[in-house]
Amino acid sequence: MQPDEPSANKSPASKAVRPGPAVLLVEGEDPLRALLRRIVESEGHEVLEARDVSEAISLLSGAGRSVRLVLADLAQPGIGGPQGLKKHMPRGAKLLLLSRANGEASRASGLHDGVAFYLANPFRPDALAAKLRDLLSER
Repeated sequence: MQPDEPSANKSPASKAVRPGPAVLLVEGEDPLRALLRRIVESEGHEVLEARDVSEAISLLSGAGRSVRLVLADLAQPGIGGPQGLKKHMPRGAKLLLLSRANGEASRASGLHDGVAFYLANPFRPDALAAKLRDLLSER
C-alpha cells in the first residue's frame, strides 16, 4: 500500500468513535479504580472517576455531565446506603454497587432502594463487562 493512498494513513485508533454512555466510578482504592476504569473503557464508555462520595456528588452536580450509570463500592465511607448516592444522580441513571456482602437479604433490600444490581466483590472482569452491557442497553 502506498503512503499517499487515503487508507494508508488511517489506523483504527484514528477513527472518530463516539464514546458510549458515561459511567461514574466511585472507589477509594487506586488499583481497584484503575481496574474498573479499564473494564468500563473496554466496553466503549466514557469514564468519570471519584475517590469518595463527596467527589462523586461534585461530579454529578457539574453541568453537562450525562452519567447513565454509577458504579460504587457499598462500603465506601459516606455513601449512606444506596439512597445516599442515588439522590444526587441524574434522572434515569442506574446504580451498580460492588458489595463484599454476598447475602441474598442485602441484595434484595438494595434492589428495593433503587440499586440496579449488586455485584459481589471479588468479581470476574467479564461478569462486570456483561452487567455493564446489560444495564446500559436498557432504556
